[in-house]
Amino acid sequence: AKPAPSAPTIAPTTAIAGMPQATTTKAPRAARAESSARRPEPAPTNFRKSTDDSLGPPTLEDHLSNRPAESGRASLSPGIAEAYQALQAGKLDQAESRYRAVLQADAQNVDALLGLATIAARRGNAQQAIGFYEQALQVEPRNAVAQAGMIDIIGQADPQMSETHLKQLIAREPSAFLYFSLGNLYARQAVWPGAQAAYFQAYNLQPDNPDYAYNLAIGLEHLEQPKLALTYYRKALELSFQKGHANFDQNRVIERIGQLAARVD
Repeated sequence: AKPAPSAPTIAPTTAIAGMPQATTTKAPRAARAESSARRPEPAPTNFRKSTDDSLGPPTLEDHLSNRPAESGRASLSPGIAEAYQALQAGKLDQAESRYRAVLQADAQNVDALLGLATIAARRGNAQQAIGFYEQALQVEPRNAVAQAGMIDIIGQADPQMSETHLKQLIAREPSAFLYFSLGNLYARQAVWPGAQAAYFQAYNLQPDNPDYAYNLAIGLEHLEQPKLALTYYRKALELSFQKGHANFDQNRVIERIGQLAARVD
């Protein structure tokens, strides 16, 4: 008998800094029909170790969830939305220009600093990203998003140190993004029980975040729970259309849903 085709490469996602919602999303192409044997497929491949994944900072939505309630969204600079949309479109030069314009008007704008950290990380400039995180922490010393971003970068060479620091932050001020970061840390090491547990906590705290639902599905599939994984892939896709954006390829998720549904539905 022919071996079953391998699962598509679907890796956990990391979030990026910017406004919580883009204005539009592209309609996905129809998933391609794919012949398969009845033998169960392997889970998706492990977390990618590319620069974009390993250095990806959080979304501004995560940052806002850590703000005092009284500050809300009112303090957002009008330029942040435009900068974020450029970043989502991969127009790094344009996004950088707009984030820097915000900083010229407000040198202590944490949202712009987090956005510039994202751009530096995407370009593979870890030291510059750390510098922007440090500036953000000078403004908001307890900003968990900036702290987690620095831990993620610095901890690449020492996962144990990164894990310890993230757990300390979680013990002090639990947040969805901190659990998400911890899950990504475990995923990079292929410690899937720990990753799934952390992703579940992130999703439980912020159930409207498509990336958290998506990564939870990844963890569940690696733990050979395809039926539950299918539930959260579907939820992630639904949320991605509701939100208008997500940090995963919707077409790939649609394809994966079709493959899992043929096995478990």
